[in-house]
Parts: sequence; C-alpha cells; structure tokens
Amino acid sequence: MPKCYQYTVDGYFAGEVEDYGLLPNNATRTAPTVVDGKVPRWTGKKWEQVEDHKGKSGYVNGQPHEIKGYGPLPDGWSDTPPPPALADMQATKRAEITVGFTAAMAASLAMPSATIPPAAYEVATALYDWRMDDPEGYADLLAIHEARRDALLTAVSDADSAEAVQAIAVSYAV
Repeated sequence: MPKCYQYTVDGYFAGEVEDYGLLPNNATRTAPTVVDGKVPRWTGKKWEQVEDHKGKSGYVNGQPHEIKGYGPLPDGWSDTPPPPALADMQATKRAEITVGFTAAMAASLAMPSATIPPAAYEVATALYDWRMDDPEGYADLLAIHEARRDALLTAVSDADSAEAVQAIAVSYAV
C-alpha cells in the first residue's frame, strides 16, 4: 500500500500513514528526508530541514532557558552556565570559612577520630571543662583559630576575581 506523509498545522513532519487513495488533510505523497538534529517542514511544495533543539536546556545571556520550538538556537545561547558572580563566590567561600572555623574548634576541643566527628554534647562538655580548667589555653586556641578565620575572610574580601576566591584554601591548624 502506498504511503503519505502527514504534517502538523505548522508544517512539521508528524508521521507516515497508509494512502488509501484519498489524501488526508495536512498530508503529501512526497517523502521527507529525516536528518539527525533537524525536523522536516512542509512548505506547501517541498520539505525543508529546520534545526531541532526542542526541549534542550541551556542559557541565553546567562539566564536559564529551555527551547520550546524548532529553529536555530537563540542569540546569546550557551550550553554552560555563566560563571558565578564575584559576590556569589565570596559568599560561598565565607560560608566555607565559617564551617571550617567551627570544625577546627570542635576538633581542637574534642580531638575526634579521623572518621567519627564529635557529638555536640562532647564538644560542649570539652569546651566547658577546658574553659574552667585552662582558660588561658582555651583563649590562646580561640585566638589562633580566630586569627586564621579573619585572615581568610580578609583574603576573600580582597579578592578581585572569582578565580582568586577559588584559589583561597580554607584550612586550620588542628
């Protein structure tokens, strides 16, 4: 049985159907060529190839975007997200520094094993005992970790590029 080729109201190829002698609406007896990455569109006289990026996710001028229709990619298209803004990188690094400070204090107070972090109760108990038994030692340790934290935060504030922020290694002497 011969075939005919249906297309949508926009002319895009919709599929192949049996031709029983009466050509259905939105159909032609001219077979389209199916090309990878393209979709055939009937012009009324012939099939043309249109880029098919439908459903693809990416970025247009740095903003998230999903392609809803057929055709070329929009101006400003990129498959990769834009680099984070300097302020966003600095905020992320500051949070990492704060978490590092808290972990350094906990590790210094409770001296956990490498695989098991101390429980909050252990840290609180160690902190209380240390402040009572050796207030100067505790103050010295706190000053050491605070100085490192403050130096890291200053480095983040002084960084003038995202790369400079990423290069700051967050570490504490524990």
